[in-house]
Amino acid sequence: MVRFPTLVAASFAVVVTTAAYAHAAPESIAPNTLIAQVAGKPLTIAAAKGKVTEWLSATGYSRLRAGDAEFDRQGNVKVEVLNPQGTPYTHVLVHAADGTITDARAGVATDRKG
Repeated sequence: MVRFPTLVAASFAVVVTTAAYAHAAPESIAPNTLIAQVAGKPLTIAAAKGKVTEWLSATGYSRLRAGDAEFDRQGNVKVEVLNPQGTPYTHVLVHAADGTITDARAGVATDRKG
C-alpha cells in the first residue's frame, strides 16, 4: 500500500521536472555580436558576464541572466546562461581576442553588433 507522503513526494518530483522542461528552448539564442574589447585589457570573468548580460538584454532575453563562468585553454570565457528559475538554459563563449559572443554548443558566430 502506497502511503500519502510517498504520493506527495512523487507528485512534487513530477511537477518540478515538468516545470523545468515546460518551455522549449530555441535552437540557439538570437544571434548577436558584442565587440567591446578594449585593446590591451585582458578579458576577465566579470567583464565576460557583463558582456553576456548586455547581450541578453539587447536581444530581448532580459529575463535570462549570466551564471557561472570559467576560462578555457585559449583564454576565452564560457558563460552559463540561466533562466528565471536559476537552472541552466544554454552556454555562450566570449572570445578573449575580440569580445565576440558565440553559441558554445554550435560555435556559431553571432551577427549583430552591440
